[in-house]
Amino acid sequence: MVDKLKAQGLQDFFIQCLQDLYIAEKKLVNCAAALSMAAFTEELQRALIAQSEEAGLHAQRLDMVFDLMNQQPGEGKCHIIEILSDKAASIVKTVETGTALRDAAIIYAVQLIAHYKIASYGSLISLLAELDYPKAKMILKECLAEEKAADAYLTKIAVDFINPAAQSESE
Repeated sequence: MVDKLKAQGLQDFFIQCLQDLYIAEKKLVNCAAALSMAAFTEELQRALIAQSEEAGLHAQRLDMVFDLMNQQPGEGKCHIIEILSDKAASIVKTVETGTALRDAAIIYAVQLIAHYKIASYGSLISLLAELDYPKAKMILKECLAEEKAADAYLTKIAVDFINPAAQSESE
């Protein structure tokens, strides 16, 4: 792996990382939609549907970044997102349906994914500081801001009512 990275230039490395993020966003369109159906509270269902739609929008924006760089998004897997979405599916299967505890677990899983995406967008933006694509940087910053806002909203839902409800269920 290290030898492969040494052979790549910064732009090639950026494209490889962008490809992973693109695949992740496309995967999350379906993952967030499926989790919304497993959620108990209407508020979380709406938040997850919004995240599914946002992931689709982010994939479209990443298509624009590929175009700006005269590249094509490829096919493949983002192994990190595969692991995290499998974790989310496992949580849904193991926590009782129709409970606040399940919603707390779903938020946990979704925030693991969101934090991967936040880290990815932040790293790609920092790589763009060395590459001359100001419009691409602006696009990625917009996606990063939306990811952070979605993460903050999930935290607010959890803290304001899902986590206290989950605690009440266990008493």
